[in-house]
Amino acid sequence: MAGSRSPGWPVLVILLILGGIVGGWLGQALTKAWPSLAVLANARSLGIPSFTLDLEVFTVSFGFMLNLSGFTLIGFVLAYLIYRKM
Repeated sequence: MAGSRSPGWPVLVILLILGGIVGGWLGQALTKAWPSLAVLANARSLGIPSFTLDLEVFTVSFGFMLNLSGFTLIGFVLAYLIYRKM
């Protein structure tokens, strides 16, 4: 179809971020209800630790940390599937 286009990459990024957040929240709630799911809730950190550059006139802080768990990855996959259906 000439008129059908998938949404752009900004929509995908927003959906992935929301999917990761919701997946993490659901993971925390589910591990409280079923402690046997704690294996999926183990998170690994990936990223750049925060650092600060003080130049006397202004200060710049930068850092990025991504905490990945099984539930977060499930949230990413579900968000991607929702994106594909759009």
